[in-house]
Amino acid sequence: MVSDVETPKGMRDFLPEQMIKREEALDTIRGTFREYGFRPLETPAIEKMDVLERKCGEEIKGQIFRVEDDLGLRFDLTVPLARVVTSGTFQRPFKRYAIGRAWRKEEPQKGRLREFWQADIDIIGTKGMEAEAELLSCASECLRRMGFKQFRIRVNNRKILSGLMNTLRIKDETALFRIIDKLDKRGESFVREELEKILKKEQVEEIFSFMLGRGRDEEKLSLASKYDKEGADELRDLLVYGKEYGLSLDIDFSLVRGLDYYTGPVFEISISKEIGSVAGGGRYDGLLSLYGQGDYATGISLGIERLMALMEKGEKQTLTTAYVAPIKEEFYSYGVEVVKELRDKGIRAEIDLNKRNLRKQLDYTNALSIPFVLIVGEKEKKEKKVTLRDMKSGKESLLSIAEAIKEIKRQ
Repeated sequence: MVSDVETPKGMRDFLPEQMIKREEALDTIRGTFREYGFRPLETPAIEKMDVLERKCGEEIKGQIFRVEDDLGLRFDLTVPLARVVTSGTFQRPFKRYAIGRAWRKEEPQKGRLREFWQADIDIIGTKGMEAEAELLSCASECLRRMGFKQFRIRVNNRKILSGLMNTLRIKDETALFRIIDKLDKRGESFVREELEKILKKEQVEEIFSFMLGRGRDEEKLSLASKYDKEGADELRDLLVYGKEYGLSLDIDFSLVRGLDYYTGPVFEISISKEIGSVAGGGRYDGLLSLYGQGDYATGISLGIERLMALMEKGEKQTLTTAYVAPIKEEFYSYGVEVVKELRDKGIRAEIDLNKRNLRKQLDYTNALSIPFVLIVGEKEKKEKKVTLRDMKSGKESLLSIAEAIKEIKRQ
């Protein structure tokens, strides 16, 4: 019978074969974060609306899931970090990582859900671009370890864009940034049309001429210096430090990032054009002061949903390596002895719990692609051995438990 009870819009159930793959990916990311010296921090899923709305921008403000009048679900992992850091004392630089759920009430699309997981790293208390290079290096290493060999890292600086807007005498830069941020999603013609509704045509032309202009990095930076020298210098430093990490960074003056709290360098990493960026972030020096204690701050977030959508097919059905199959019920006790020994030696193992015949047990292991079956019957019990079957080759061997363990670990 098919259930008519569905998950809420934009949210998903993850079945075991999906969760295995997700947990392996998260373990890879978590391990990489730790190698780079980032420390874990956990915050509540629910925050006060006052905390969430202080500098999220009008678009994000409309996407917050309200739990009560004064409470809402977090829309990212950065705002909670800002609250915690300003209310406590941490040695600087404070390098933190957080992996968890966030929620946004927006229209679901491929790789973007209303409930989603993020994996964030942030550095608090470092003024220079060494912090940004460290973040991008760590995020890139995560992607490589997850099997992604080709990806593009785009960088920009909001100070440069702000300088451009000042030169054009445009006061409401926030509204323009929100429009420009849609360039990748909606295309150039849409953004031009939207900008021409509020700007003169010559202003729009200068914006696009700057954003889409080509040339070598130094030529781009020289032009950017006319609008904001500090922003251009920061971008130049980031390229230098990034090169030391072996990173290839592309300057893209059309990169804005949607959140209003970014104050300097912004960056995105993309793998596939059809699914957008899989990681993004930037500097948000002004955010912490909104919660009390100001400081330098920068971070990057990996979008788990988009990464999982891009990962190769071929999901594992189980994590079990070895299955103990008693031929009859009377051999179950000996089977428990065997499975305990396997687990004690670090082998993920299970035993038949339903008193099935051997054929049905083998059908079960085939369905879940369990690589090894340890058959136990009268002979095996009497000799304190097992019949080890390699399910891929079909080869069987009568071995001691210790020999079977050695053979399983050898594969």
